[in-house]
Amino acid sequence: MADNMTAVKMHKKRKAHEMTFQTLITFITVVFVLLAFIPIFLMLFLSLKSQSQFYANLWALPIPPRWKNYDAAWNRLIQNMINSVVTVSVGTLLIVSLAAMSGYVFARLEFPLKNFLFMLMLALMMIPGVLTLTPSFKLIQRIGLKNTWWALWLPWASGGQVMGMYLCRTFISNQPASLFESARIDGASEFKAFFYIALPLAKPILATLVVMNMISLYGDFIWPLLVIESNKKQVISVAIQTYSSATGMTDYGAMIAGFVMATVPLVVMFSFSSRLYIEGITSGAVKA
Repeated sequence: MADNMTAVKMHKKRKAHEMTFQTLITFITVVFVLLAFIPIFLMLFLSLKSQSQFYANLWALPIPPRWKNYDAAWNRLIQNMINSVVTVSVGTLLIVSLAAMSGYVFARLEFPLKNFLFMLMLALMMIPGVLTLTPSFKLIQRIGLKNTWWALWLPWASGGQVMGMYLCRTFISNQPASLFESARIDGASEFKAFFYIALPLAKPILATLVVMNMISLYGDFIWPLLVIESNKKQVISVAIQTYSSATGMTDYGAMIAGFVMATVPLVVMFSFSSRLYIEGITSGAVKA
């Protein structure tokens, strides 16, 4: 009887320690989540301030809130936001399409120097992007693509597909080979095997690539600043940084309201693709 009582007490103590540890972990997680949201709250807070409120007391509440900041930012930056959505969508489509096709080729086809070419492409990832800015700019200038969206799409597609090709190759090579062999026995061409078998199976990793590249391209600042001169063609990341009022003074409230508006397309995109994105990340981590 005494042994049973001792075992019950030990079990209760163990459960109490586990509950305490779980509560501590939950508390720490909540704190870190709140810290991660501080920049967003601060951005929303500052976007409602007038110019005089910025200079009077930066940390005071925006009383009254200046909702006209969003109207001013919308009128000034809506064209640049549309430019970003169009350019980033096309650039991401090019990257994902090329990455999926090249990943399938390296995963399922046999040809001379296959491994050598694969390692050669991976070696491109070792070159810092800043080292290619000058030669890429001179190339775009010589072929007459400066101040056009092709100056964004072509370098984005050529530089972004390497990592995507590696991820797609790893993912597709881990799919059952019997599926592709059965398709060939049934008379399917390589394109049909790629389109009807490889692509549906690779949806998670393709969604991961879409999210990663859209975030990367949407926030690209240096390259659009170099190759796009016209404000009508400029993307939102550059247009916000050079935001100024008609008098030449920077309207900080309207500029930060532009930051808030610029995050909306990414939030909407991620809300629809988050499940596939997480699935792609976890499956890639297990199968790589």
